Amino acid sequence: MGTTAEGSRRKFLKQATFLLGGIAAGVALLTREAQAKVPAPPDSPREATPLRLYGQHWHLYSQARKKGELPLKGDNGAMYGELVDEPGGKKMGEFYSHCLFLQAPFGPGPFAAAAVEVHTFNLEDGTILGMGAMSSPHSRPSVYTLVGGTGRYAGARGTYTARQDPQELGGDGTADIVFSLQY
Repeated sequence: MGTTAEGSRRKFLKQATFLLGGIAAGVALLTREAQAKVPAPPDSPREATPLRLYGQHWHLYSQARKKGELPLKGDNGAMYGELVDEPGGKKMGEFYSHCLFLQAPFGPGPFAAAAVEVHTFNLEDGTILGMGAMSSPHSRPSVYTLVGGTGRYAGARGTYTARQDPQELGGDGTADIVFSLQY
């Protein structure tokens, strides 16, 4: 009786091993096929196209705050201004942003964020959409990611830096935005 039970167990283990080996081979084959369908990244990165815009009449509006009063953690705001080709130059478009203020909840440091922002750059030849976190303190430029675009900017990707100095926070109402666009 012990021999029959042992023989049945061996037979079961052989079948289970065969079955698991078949499943593993099938998974490996499917994985290889799926990887073959994913295009390989280009050998060399595409050259970035720079675009620099300046801002004037930069404002921050928040229902919860008066002019000059700093936003508090959890406040919402709208930032907006005109985009020009050079300081005091020709109008190229308009800028709109929604801001959710965080005020660096974990304290000051290299990763601290003052606000999370969604940006819209309405330009004559298309729209650029971007988002990211405004650095804290505000004095240094913040780095954002380009989410998408329309018109000339359709299919664009990349990053941009922005220094924003709205009048309501004691600034001079200007901005400096530098894009690194890739198509």
